[in-house]
Amino acid sequence: MNLDIKTRHFQLGDESREKIEGVFEKLERFSPRPVGEVKLLINHENNEFHCDGVLYLRSQEFRAENTGAEPELAAQGVAEQLQRQLEKYKGKISAKQRAEPGGLGKALGSEEPTVHFATEHFEIKNLDAARARQEFTDTEAPFLVYRDADNGRISVVYRNREGDLTVMEASNG
Repeated sequence: MNLDIKTRHFQLGDESREKIEGVFEKLERFSPRPVGEVKLLINHENNEFHCDGVLYLRSQEFRAENTGAEPELAAQGVAEQLQRQLEKYKGKISAKQRAEPGGLGKALGSEEPTVHFATEHFEIKNLDAARARQEFTDTEAPFLVYRDADNGRISVVYRNREGDLTVMEASNG
């Protein structure tokens, strides 16, 4: 990671620079991708240090700012804000990787337990959407798989995170 520190209206000492570099090196572990560069601008005005920071990933940019009595404190606040942004971004990327587009894993969400069925014989019923919804609400199952009687497609009824019944229909592809 490349850390570029610029100052205005004061000179940053070597010890302070090392402390700031140490804080920002720790951001690497919270990033889902290698950090390309971090740019800091620390400005000293009215007996306060104001730090603006920009962290660059491959196609993302994260910004933060903070004020403190010392340049190290101002920079540490920026690092903490950037860390929270990276953790949130990493969570979004992980969620996308766990759930394939349009798949049942995405529909149920990552917090749902994995459901395994051990059956010798499994029959998919031909139902219309209204009847499938009714049969689903009468059971404790996490979802109901059926063949739509109107169009012949395989469909799934489940409860989304808001608790509403949702129907997912297989595409023709």
